[in-house]
Amino acid sequence: MKAISFAAPIPTYLATLAAGRLADRFYVGAHACTRYGDVGEPALPSGRWVRVRTRLGGICGSDLNVVTLRASPSTSPFSSFPFVLGHENVGDVVEVGHDVRGIAVGARVAVNPLLCCEPREIAPVCAACAAGEHSRCAHFTDGIVAPGMLLGTTRGVGGSWGEVFVAHESQVVAVPEGMSDEEAVLIEPFACSVHAVRSNLPAAGDRVLVIGAGSIGLLTLAALRALVPDSRVTVLARHSFQGAHAERLGAERVVSAGGGGAYLGPLADAAGTRLLKAIIGKPAGVGGFDGTFVCVGGGRAMDDAMRVTRAGGTIVLLGNSSTMNGVDWTPLWLKELTVRGSVCYGAHAHAGSPHSAFEEAAGLIASGRAPIRPLLTHTFRLSEYRKALDTALAKAACETIKVALSLSA
Repeated sequence: MKAISFAAPIPTYLATLAAGRLADRFYVGAHACTRYGDVGEPALPSGRWVRVRTRLGGICGSDLNVVTLRASPSTSPFSSFPFVLGHENVGDVVEVGHDVRGIAVGARVAVNPLLCCEPREIAPVCAACAAGEHSRCAHFTDGIVAPGMLLGTTRGVGGSWGEVFVAHESQVVAVPEGMSDEEAVLIEPFACSVHAVRSNLPAAGDRVLVIGAGSIGLLTLAALRALVPDSRVTVLARHSFQGAHAERLGAERVVSAGGGGAYLGPLADAAGTRLLKAIIGKPAGVGGFDGTFVCVGGGRAMDDAMRVTRAGGTIVLLGNSSTMNGVDWTPLWLKELTVRGSVCYGAHAHAGSPHSAFEEAAGLIASGRAPIRPLLTHTFRLSEYRKALDTALAKAACETIKVALSLSA
């Protein structure tokens, strides 16, 4: 089958790193870590797995970090090489294992790519999985498949940047009738935002800041508007086209991140923050947003978040950050802030029973409460992978939010 795969033996890694500094196109190729070509189809690891033929595979920021060798080495133990890239997906079931129940060949599905205890067929499951906190699983390196946190980072199971991948029956979510493939491929990234918001649910009337208006920032805005419609959400956007998407999705206020540090004033106005002049550098903030969702990487976003979040407030980090140079952490202790990370999805108790963030994301899209289809701005065939990756990397020039690869016949 045709697929885009990744492997990083040291000589290849070093050569790709050096060549990629000359031009992004050298990150992919016959002699690079990321390659397009023929690979073998993955086998079903057990009778409880199914085979899925990909319709669309989304390109995530974390995928771009892998391709451009910017992913943190701290994540490497939670992957295994070589792997086929892609964890955002929608496809058709083309084979079911002999022990699978309730899933039929021909079903159109989205697959939760998290490879926690149940897909790994570990019994008893770890304490985190038993509590529905699947992204905190203790067994991402154990069980019947190779080490890896997700489909798309794990050897032997495939990913959505390939024509076929396999999934455990527990990972499969039926795509509601009437939902387009373009909406269904957004279920996975939207589930990440639903999980972040459900885990840190604002109260009605809370002032909330979303820093970043790329795909995850805008999906987090959509989750906030769907789950806490009375919250007052401000979005900090780098580009005007991102701001237009934020306004459509219901942001109360959009602040432009351009113009140096001039955006701190408008943020302070939106939050009711008093900015106090420091001897040197950025001002200190008193009062502010009740909660902030940081949806971009890098130190500036975290530094800004701590200045404009009120004392005792919560900052949630969804941005795929590793190092944060130049951050003044003083507000963290001075304002007794809570900083929390968020990754992937879990099950959340609401409406009288636990619901997986993945299933809830699908339901919110299907009901129209999360009108996120326009966030898929570009689609390319798998063979056009270079153009797809270039477009995903050139956000400003191409007005890119989310890019997907099409593998339909």
